[in-house]
Amino acid sequence: MTYPLFAASDTVPLEQSLHATFEAWIAAREHSRSRVRTKKALREESAEVYREMWHAFARFCTTRALDLPHVAVSDIEAFLATRATARQANLAPRYVRRFLTLIQWVTAFQAIDKGLPPNQAAQTMLERPEYRYANAANKDPVPEYLTDTQAKRLIAYLTIQSPQRDAFTPLPWKEVRDRAAVALMLGAGLTPGDVRHLLLSGVHTVGGHDEEVPWKLALPGNGNFPARETPLASWAAGVLADWLAVRAAQQIGGNFVFPSTRDGRQWSDTRCFLRTRDVLAAAGIASDAGGMFRLRHTFALRQLKNGKTEKEVAGWLGLLDLNAMVRYRRILTSPVDII
Repeated sequence: MTYPLFAASDTVPLEQSLHATFEAWIAAREHSRSRVRTKKALREESAEVYREMWHAFARFCTTRALDLPHVAVSDIEAFLATRATARQANLAPRYVRRFLTLIQWVTAFQAIDKGLPPNQAAQTMLERPEYRYANAANKDPVPEYLTDTQAKRLIAYLTIQSPQRDAFTPLPWKEVRDRAAVALMLGAGLTPGDVRHLLLSGVHTVGGHDEEVPWKLALPGNGNFPARETPLASWAAGVLADWLAVRAAQQIGGNFVFPSTRDGRQWSDTRCFLRTRDVLAAAGIASDAGGMFRLRHTFALRQLKNGKTEKEVAGWLGLLDLNAMVRYRRILTSPVDII
């Protein structure tokens, strides 16, 4: 099956075409029936992290007017040098290997789709000993999460201005929506997919301390997680209540809590990713490894640190296998700074 990358045109902006190539690769894996691990559908968290990584590479390619067939080893080295400046002096070999593998996967996909010779730049770098054997230990890395300082900064940004109380400088409805979506990722442990699929009927107000403020969410099951309920942090409940009031006042249609348009259409993966990422940037939270899932992991760590059991937290996150909680346990047994 061939997946169109974008409408036939010679004038598609380069960055847009690079994003389209990535999304077509994701779609191809989603529909693949292969049993090969590198060709099967990605978990939502992995897709989100890869999307964050790819957008960084796409921005770099755009500044240099580089389409994928023309990317050279020197270009990738220059790109990695920019990542080193943003993250740390020396990138971990496993981190570099992950970037190289992603570039190799997507460039190979595009070559097959367009009938072009494969670009071997990333594969050539993967043959270097420091990257070829970087995964020899094959340990599951601990999840990325927000530090206490970052989490407090983000919460302050999300709650500083209520669209209901500040009549002089009202926020556009999409900005209120975006903030509320991010609030549920950090304050209820939702994934980007959960945010996109959350229905109005899943917001519970009855039974809480204030029947005008949500206190619990009921999430429908999907291919990644079972149906479940999860509690809301009080500050996130306030942000959600403000958004629901704006949504009702502006008569935004549909059954999704966070629609893409006024008529209620569902938020797309890419638009949700870009809009929520922009909220983090506006709050001063650097775009880095972990993507938006850093917020979900921060929620889980906070609940565990506050004495909730692994079984409770796993249920709220929609994790059926308690072994998945081992990653959090490894963080909590180390001297770390979490909210």
